Amino acid sequence: MLSESSIAFLKRLLDTPAPSGFEGPAAKIWREEASKFAKVTTDVAGNSMAEINPGGSPTIMLDGHIDEIGLIVQFIDDEGYVYPSSIGGWDPQVLVGQRIRFLGRDGDVLGVVGKKPIHLMKTADREQASKMTDLWVDIGAANKTEAEARLSVGDPGVIDSKTIEFPNGRIVSRSIDDRIGAFVVLEALRRYAEKPGAARVVAAATT
Repeated sequence: MLSESSIAFLKRLLDTPAPSGFEGPAAKIWREEASKFAKVTTDVAGNSMAEINPGGSPTIMLDGHIDEIGLIVQFIDDEGYVYPSSIGGWDPQVLVGQRIRFLGRDGDVLGVVGKKPIHLMKTADREQASKMTDLWVDIGAANKTEAEARLSVGDPGVIDSKTIEFPNGRIVSRSIDDRIGAFVVLEALRRYAEKPGAARVVAAATT
């Protein structure tokens, strides 16, 4: 069973926006938790390592990804609408109508994903699945200048949602794939730290 503190850490980890290529915020949360019971290091690529029994043998590595799928600003039009591209593998149907949290240079920027209204579509178009190029994000900007004061091409984003608990010990989260892996390896290391053996064990949260 997981302790209340481990579950609280899991929720913090899952709720921290950190898509592929921009994993720093989630990695920081992971390292802060790991430092409570392990020796923690990082490398130039952004991978985080937590180590128990440094002089032990053999060395065993437990590895989980710290990233999540997301979006990235690709273009901003004259009316201030943001056209995103995907970070990772998206089904664009999932994005229609979603709230998005972009990580802007001066703080988070919220928006809503839109597409051409159904009453303006031809019958054939209504029967087609939306493509990423059919979608835009409205951030409430009146024009391109106003939008560019808040966002830049290359800024990442994620679906703006929090972890929720379901019955029967289940949770739902936008980032559970694959960040749950980073949680599992650290939880395993935590238990090893309580009763270490001969091995040197390293948990890695990889970018």
